[in-house]
Amino acid sequence: MSDTIFHIKLNKEGQTPLYQQLADGLGRLISQGSLAPDSKLPPIRKMAEAYGVNNVTVVTAYKHLESKQMVYSRKGSGTFVSPLPVEAIPSPVAKGNLHSFEVGISFEKAINFANTSLPHELFPVDAFKKAFDEVLEREKGGAFRYMDSMGYQPLREQLCSYIEAYGIKTAPDSVQIISGAQQGIDVISKAMIHFGDVVFVESPTFYGAAGAFLSRGAKLIEIPMENDGMKMSVLEDYLKLYRPRFIYMMAYFQTPTGISYSLEKKRRILELAERYDTYIIEEDDFYDFYYSKEAPVPLKALDYKNRVVYIKSFSKILMPGLRMGLMVLPKKIHQGVMEAKYTTDISTSGFIQKAMEQYFKENGWEEHAKTMRGFGGEKYRHTLSFAKKYLAGRATFSLPNGGVSLWIQLPEGISAEAFCSRMLEKNVILTPGSQFEISGRDSGHVRLSFCGLEDGKIEVGLKRMSETIDNMAMNKMF
Repeated sequence: MSDTIFHIKLNKEGQTPLYQQLADGLGRLISQGSLAPDSKLPPIRKMAEAYGVNNVTVVTAYKHLESKQMVYSRKGSGTFVSPLPVEAIPSPVAKGNLHSFEVGISFEKAINFANTSLPHELFPVDAFKKAFDEVLEREKGGAFRYMDSMGYQPLREQLCSYIEAYGIKTAPDSVQIISGAQQGIDVISKAMIHFGDVVFVESPTFYGAAGAFLSRGAKLIEIPMENDGMKMSVLEDYLKLYRPRFIYMMAYFQTPTGISYSLEKKRRILELAERYDTYIIEEDDFYDFYYSKEAPVPLKALDYKNRVVYIKSFSKILMPGLRMGLMVLPKKIHQGVMEAKYTTDISTSGFIQKAMEQYFKENGWEEHAKTMRGFGGEKYRHTLSFAKKYLAGRATFSLPNGGVSLWIQLPEGISAEAFCSRMLEKNVILTPGSQFEISGRDSGHVRLSFCGLEDGKIEVGLKRMSETIDNMAMNKMF
């Protein structure tokens, strides 16, 4: 292994998370050929010591590279550089195996609270298989023709009916089909951000969105969160000072806090956007996962001044691999966003769009959504029960009544990254709050995602968390 792997420059005062900096540096070395195909990357502990970072930072960097198919893992052996071309990547990556590092950790057996995906057994595979077959039978090779860049008209009509159930009334001509929410954020960034523009984000915020804004040269201003949304006094003061290009937010079950905005704050944000002539990007990943009787009311449903770009992903509620979502666009920015989408990938897969339209036509939406909500709600209630049993008096946690995660605040003085590192040694994977901070600071929080785990594993994981908190407190390992 070349010594160059230990000469990647990390800016610990910068805005880009350390794991991303490390992953980007390793990615450049791989792309340049400085790291030979099938060569082994250093063990987690060695990398962490060399760069003065936490084990979790290195784990996350390696996981990020694996998701991009630049590295692969071998059970019990470690992590290796993928051969080129990527089609030659060994089967463990294709099966989605996670790393097995030389620190006594088996990720196949680990309790993975970092995973936000639901079990694949819940995916409507049979219904989609039927939809695929019917589209192929009906259109033959025509099913694979390029699609209009805005998206398949019958699907856009279906989606207008779907989001109307949430109070969003719009026309198909205002709907843009996208290949997942992350593409939507990237397309919006490409269309709207000029180098040096200011963008407001919640603090903490989703790092995927923050990364897209930063990649376009935006300056990010963080707005602190309260229990019912952004702190309005800070938001208005900053709007007067900075005049941002737009405000990025999640109105319900925010990533990572799980916070939902009050009706009063939603209306106030819309008033302020109009007064200070800015737009709002509202991302909806988890609105379908509400566990109360009343469905969420998106910010877009209250948007009478047409200030909100609404981005919805179907990855969680349907199947991640579909890579499908939608944007509802205000008229003034519609043309620019369409052009940015076209230069990104011309159009989202026409075959998948037609299959999705066929699926909706035959199955509707609410029955499957009800099944997913029922599953998520049961997991949420069980997780809360275990959290109260094992964390009461030790840590505090959110009560979001929706989504797929809990936001846990550790006792004062306990480092979240040190805690996650200790939990990693106990075969429990958590996401430290630093991954949702623009500065990468240790916020003393961890995110625990529960929907992908059996109840028994959730209880064991929370019990190990309580033991580790007690041990760290007793030994003052802060």
